[in-house]
Amino acid sequence: MKLTMIHYAVFFALLFRVNAASEPSPDIWKRLFNGRDLSNWDKFLATMKSSESLIMNQDPKNVFTVTNLNGENVIHVSGEGYGGLTTHEEFENFHFRVQFKWGLARWGGRLNVGRDSGILYCGIGQPNPRTGWLTSIENNVMEKGVGQWWSVNGAIIDCEGEWITPENELYIPYKKEGAGEKNIVWRKGGPRVTAHEGNGITPPFDVEGVFGNWNTAEVVFWGGHCFHILNGHLNLVAFNPRYKSGDQWIPFTKGKIQLQSEEAEVFYRNPEIRPISELPPEYLDDLVSPAAGEEGFVPLFSGAALHDWKQCGPGEFTVSGGVASGEGGMGLWWNTARQYTNFILRGEFLQEQKIADSGVFIRFPNPESDPWNAVRSGHEIEIGDPAPEKPAWRTGSIYPFHASVEANTKPVGEWNSYEIVCQGQNYSVRINGKVVNTWTDSTKRSERGFVGLQNYNDGKTVRHRNLRVKELQ
Repeated sequence: MKLTMIHYAVFFALLFRVNAASEPSPDIWKRLFNGRDLSNWDKFLATMKSSESLIMNQDPKNVFTVTNLNGENVIHVSGEGYGGLTTHEEFENFHFRVQFKWGLARWGGRLNVGRDSGILYCGIGQPNPRTGWLTSIENNVMEKGVGQWWSVNGAIIDCEGEWITPENELYIPYKKEGAGEKNIVWRKGGPRVTAHEGNGITPPFDVEGVFGNWNTAEVVFWGGHCFHILNGHLNLVAFNPRYKSGDQWIPFTKGKIQLQSEEAEVFYRNPEIRPISELPPEYLDDLVSPAAGEEGFVPLFSGAALHDWKQCGPGEFTVSGGVASGEGGMGLWWNTARQYTNFILRGEFLQEQKIADSGVFIRFPNPESDPWNAVRSGHEIEIGDPAPEKPAWRTGSIYPFHASVEANTKPVGEWNSYEIVCQGQNYSVRINGKVVNTWTDSTKRSERGFVGLQNYNDGKTVRHRNLRVKELQ
């Protein structure tokens, strides 16, 4: 929907200006190590007994220090015992990267197996006295297993993959360290599985450099999706990380970062982080939908559900054979049954003519008699021009805030499928199976509201069908 009224044009021009000022720049990296000391970090070292209290920054064995290595100050982790070097700050929706290389020393349980450390992120709560580790998500740093996920303090996560068997284990770099291990290997597009406390997830390949060389490990965390990267290669994707509080599973959304001590000497340098308000485009094709199939979706165009729809403003929608067609406008046809918070909305649309205009509105309040209330207070996913003058007018855009990378629509007269995911302030749009938009709303509009469809007065017709919704946690 493209505005033509002057006062609305001014209104949105101001919105663009405010939004541009508040969006985090993807090019600004923040250094987390000043090159001199660990003043931006706290140390948590495991106690000898689980009944003992863990005392922050008590490090009598100098497990975490700054040392000069070949003329450069770096973070030295001796590995003597368990612990976590922990950022003061919490981070939400971020891209973190750090370089590491192994030392020679090994201790205890690591004497005869692969050297081990790790990047823990979204760390929350109090550290476990037996390890010094926060409840968190892990990007493991371990020989033959950089990028692995392991449960920390009972956390669980989902991924696409397959259970490791004696037959496929031959082709996986990581070999289990104990007979009782039951682990998963990440396979893009594979069946969805949940890794519980007793399971690990491991990459299917190993691109770690030769011993003694520096490696770069990265974490991209956006909207509950975890991307692990080693030396520029994506080697694991997982999603829906969560921890248990009482009887409920709570999603990880933000937290601190820890560099682990786990009985092996390792050096870290150049830890840095940047906030992100969208998924980097190179990972869009790896974003996994929260729902693999249709289980749990509620149809909004069938039977009695049609009685819950109401027209607001000029024009109308007519329904025939499960297809809703809009005409006139600018109006809003909205579902009055209930408001939704976190949810997936799926549907299909067909444009009868080139650049026929419509839109899907989400999370808006009761519009009363004014369809512009949905524009001002909710969000619109644009249906219109696949190659417009302004990118934010493109089909798949979250109008007028964030342009889609492409429309990915079919020719005029053919049906297109879409999926809109709303989780907190994070939004993703998928058209015909391809992710075309991810965005975190820095304006922080309402996280709860109604859904609706737009009819637009352009003399053209957009038809809708098979609209359905599934609520998320």
